[in-house]
Amino acid sequence: MSARYMRRSAGLSVGRSHPWLGFFLVAMTLSGCANLSSAGTVTPASTVPSPVAGTPPISRNSPLYIIPVKPGVTPAQIKMAIETGLDGENMNLVGTLDVQKGLKARGIESKSPYVIYEVCNLVLGAKILKSTPEFGAFAPCKIILYEKHGKLNLLTYLPTYALRYFPKNAESKKVAAQLDSMIIHVMKQAADGGL
Repeated sequence: MSARYMRRSAGLSVGRSHPWLGFFLVAMTLSGCANLSSAGTVTPASTVPSPVAGTPPISRNSPLYIIPVKPGVTPAQIKMAIETGLDGENMNLVGTLDVQKGLKARGIESKSPYVIYEVCNLVLGAKILKSTPEFGAFAPCKIILYEKHGKLNLLTYLPTYALRYFPKNAESKKVAAQLDSMIIHVMKQAADGGL
C-alpha cells in the first residue's frame, strides 16, 4: 500500500513543500511510534505504566524519565534519600558531580542546584555488558537533580531505552527493566524526601 494512498484514505493533506511528510507519518504510524487518528492527526504513542506505584507513566518516545520533587523537599534531603534508597536497592553511588559547586569554585555564581548522581549495580551491569558491551557508553546510570521554573525535579536516562540502539537481546532487556525499576524506586523515595 503506498504512502499516497494511506494519506488519502486517512484524510491527510500534505503540501508540495513537504513531500516526505506523508511517508514519515505512515512510517511512524506503522512502527508504533505514533497513532493516526480517524481525523488524520498524529498523536504520540501511549505511555506505559511505571513499574513503581505512585510515579508518572513512562513515555515510549523519550529516553528521559522525570519525577517532580514534592514541595518543601530540600537538595540535602534528596541526597540522603538517594544514598539510602540505593542501599535498599543493592546499588552503589559511584560518583557525584555537583555542577553548582563546581561553577562556584570557578567564580561563576549559580542559584539553581544541578547534581549528577552516578549509580550502578555492578552485577546487573556486568550481565548487560557481557552480551552488549556497547551499553557501556550509557554507564553508569545517572539520577540528576535539577531546578526548572523554580521547582526541583529528578531525571534519569532509562536503561531500557538505551538498549534500543543495539541488537535485540532478551537477557539484556530483562536486566535493563530491573535497573529501570530500581532507579525509579530510588527517585520516588528521593522525590518524597526519603519518606
